[in-house]
Amino acid sequence: MLPRRTPTVVLLAAVLLAGCGGADRAPQTREGFISAADGVCEDLFSEFAAVREREPQTPQEVAAANEELADTYEKLADRLARVRLPEERAARRDAQAFVASVRGTVPLLEELRAASARFLAAAGADDRRALAAAGNELRGALDRFRAARARSDRRAIDLGLTFCGNLG
Repeated sequence: MLPRRTPTVVLLAAVLLAGCGGADRAPQTREGFISAADGVCEDLFSEFAAVREREPQTPQEVAAANEELADTYEKLADRLARVRLPEERAARRDAQAFVASVRGTVPLLEELRAASARFLAAAGADDRRALAAAGNELRGALDRFRAARARSDRRAIDLGLTFCGNLG
């Protein structure tokens, strides 16, 4: 036989369950989005600074630096995608455009990784022409990523984000 639950215990359980997640249901504001998104960028700021400060000297260091950059920027894209967007239409549109611009760099990061791998492979071979071609390809991939990141930075600044506009 199951024990009988008193009405007080059942009522208390219902109140506790109803309160779960209630704070997350409040409408997101532009200011709330800015605060949350900038918090994400602030959390990653030191990782971006470490990547910027690296001065790779060897092909292995170049490939490792590009991998670290790609990993950090993907982490940023993933975390920003989890920030709740504002409810108000114009603020939501601006926030979505910013998040999409960051997310849109992911294919460029894959391109950067692939170009880094080809550069590393060419450096291991004794073919200066192949190394020069791989180096040019890598430079192009890095330039395309930096241009996309600069557009995201501009969107962040226009939206009012402080840290997100200054990661580069």
